[in-house]
Amino acid sequence: MDWIVFGAQWLHILAGILWFGNSLIITLIVIPALNRLPLASQRQIGTYVGEQAERVMDVAGPMVIVLGLIRGTLLGPIKTIDDAVATVYGVTWLVALVIAILTLLWGRVVIRRGLRAMNLAPLNADGTVTPELQVAMERVKRLVALELVGFFAIFTCMILMRFGL
Repeated sequence: MDWIVFGAQWLHILAGILWFGNSLIITLIVIPALNRLPLASQRQIGTYVGEQAERVMDVAGPMVIVLGLIRGTLLGPIKTIDDAVATVYGVTWLVALVIAILTLLWGRVVIRRGLRAMNLAPLNADGTVTPELQVAMERVKRLVALELVGFFAIFTCMILMRFGL
């Protein structure tokens, strides 16, 4: 067994689990749970959870991409440009790489900007949602859903590559 390939693959998969899993947990568990709390509590707890989630994503996302590059090229079957564009595996790998980079940028730029706007939106004097905050919250939900589409596309590519497609 090639222990370097094994180690790179192991770290690539672990980072992928952290990156994708972090988004799934936030979307499917944390946000619905926070929605049951008063807005002031949502903002306070959401800020702490968001800061920790960003730290995980800031390491895991780039790690997935870098290790995917290494795993596909230096430690994998893609040795030339032709391997990347003229083989089914290479094209699938290239598609996964592009989607991963776009998904990382989407989270780092688009979603973070949406979250900042949401966190800066005012509350009514009684602590209830203003129309501005409601619009910002709905926008963030749509942005996060689109990020999950990227993750599912990457995940699908990984499965296809495992079977040589």
